[in-house]
Amino acid sequence: MASFEYWHSPLALLEDQFTDQVKALSFRSQFNLRGNPEEDGFSAWVKQTFGCDLAVDPNTVSGSDETKILWLGPDEWLVVSSKEIALEDLPEGCHMACTDVSANRLIIELNGPHVRDILSKCCELDFHPRVFGPGQAVQTLIAKSQAIVEQCDKDRFLIYVRNSFSLYVAEWLLEAAREYEMK
Repeated sequence: MASFEYWHSPLALLEDQFTDQVKALSFRSQFNLRGNPEEDGFSAWVKQTFGCDLAVDPNTVSGSDETKILWLGPDEWLVVSSKEIALEDLPEGCHMACTDVSANRLIIELNGPHVRDILSKCCELDFHPRVFGPGQAVQTLIAKSQAIVEQCDKDRFLIYVRNSFSLYVAEWLLEAAREYEMK
């Protein structure tokens, strides 16, 4: 488990520019999880270790704001938690992997009634409520940078972006949101 005590986010450079619409979240524990969801030992280990079940439907999220599991593929998930998680010993006989990737991505939060308009300026996916709603997540490109987009609530999205591209993506989102700022 990574210790965030000495970590510095590139997004700290934009601290005075963040608004209620676009802001950086604090560091989170993140784990890349690979395994067979139909294997009893694997699913039980995930539930015991992270406190929630796997998201088994494509592009969905399980769990809560404290600890959630984002479906990335038929045998791959991203576990994100605001609490420290001690990994339990992997179950014997299970073909699986769990890797701490906490240093891999930063999270940018988008809020407000214009989040879909902001996203449409830098992403080709359709985020209309009839096709993408709360509890869904998708891997895509945001401003030509690989990212994961999760919709948490009606007007709240999280953008998981690689650490090295986070400043670029945050600046792009801040610029895209500028026309919707409250006067």
